[in-house]
Amino acid sequence: MPVLRAQSHALVDDGPLPDFTSGLMWFATGVGGLAMLLLPGSQRHVHLAVALLLGAFAIAWGGFSIYLGHTEKTMSIQLRAAVTAVMMPVVALALWATGGVSSFLQPVLLFPALFVSYFFPPRLAWPLVAVFVLVFASPLFYDGAAISHAYPARTACFAMAVAGEALAMRFLKHRLLKAEAHQRAMAERDPLTGLHNRRSFDSALEAAVPGSAALVIFDFNDFKIINDVWGHPVGDEVLCMVAAAAQSVIRDGDCLARIGGDEFALLAPSAAAAGAARLVDALDEAIREAAAPVGVGPIRATFGWAVAPEDSGDPSELFRLADNRLIDRKRALKALELGLR
Repeated sequence: MPVLRAQSHALVDDGPLPDFTSGLMWFATGVGGLAMLLLPGSQRHVHLAVALLLGAFAIAWGGFSIYLGHTEKTMSIQLRAAVTAVMMPVVALALWATGGVSSFLQPVLLFPALFVSYFFPPRLAWPLVAVFVLVFASPLFYDGAAISHAYPARTACFAMAVAGEALAMRFLKHRLLKAEAHQRAMAERDPLTGLHNRRSFDSALEAAVPGSAALVIFDFNDFKIINDVWGHPVGDEVLCMVAAAAQSVIRDGDCLARIGGDEFALLAPSAAAAGAARLVDALDEAIREAAAPVGVGPIRATFGWAVAPEDSGDPSELFRLADNRLIDRKRALKALELGLR
């Protein structure tokens, strides 16, 4: 019996979430940084004009990123990584403008490190994390008080903390993606055969029709006898065997589903009537030639199909037509068998 295994992916589409998250971080840093300038002692060693200008820039850039997320005009992951890298000199300048080794903005650098660790794949995340550490270390190159403030040790501790949080974030993201993939598989896949289930098939049918598509429905002849004579475990083996045989002949992009009992359905987008006939022939041959469990004879299937938009441009009506044609063919076969006896 096939077992569904959830798979996580190193690179996923997070949609507008990175833009929202980045925008909120920049906006909060800009507003918070300007507010902190009002606190007692914050303006010591501060280049006030530059700090005010950078605060306004952070608020504006944050608002723009939130706008991108709201309108779903999202950046690609590669462009987002490039923009993040380009913004690093701005962050280094903000450290300088707010006091260098005594800057109150230093803890805020954990924000972008978390952002990068979560949203970027490792090949992009780790170089950016290294850049963040260099930004944090930048006061060592211009602030004469760096040694007296133990800034080399603080930089080393910051590097360890950022590396640790990056590893933790990658681990948690992997767990999250694995759980999401498992839940998606449970919701969209038949647990016995691993094919699409009725819910995901109906969604695919709704998306494909009224465009051009072929719908094929098929089930087995005398499947109840297999269960009654050899038992349900053997019947399950037959279902899995047929699923594997059918999968071997369908095209990439087709949707093959077990929609109930021994009934299967195949949706072939962009296939016309001739294509549907070829698919039926290929499925029939693959199922007949599949190796059945010991003692069970060759498995025969009966097919019914309909083509959109020629037969119907309505998904429900197209399914009804294909199902009715399947029933008609089964009745004709049964009548033929009775006539030959």
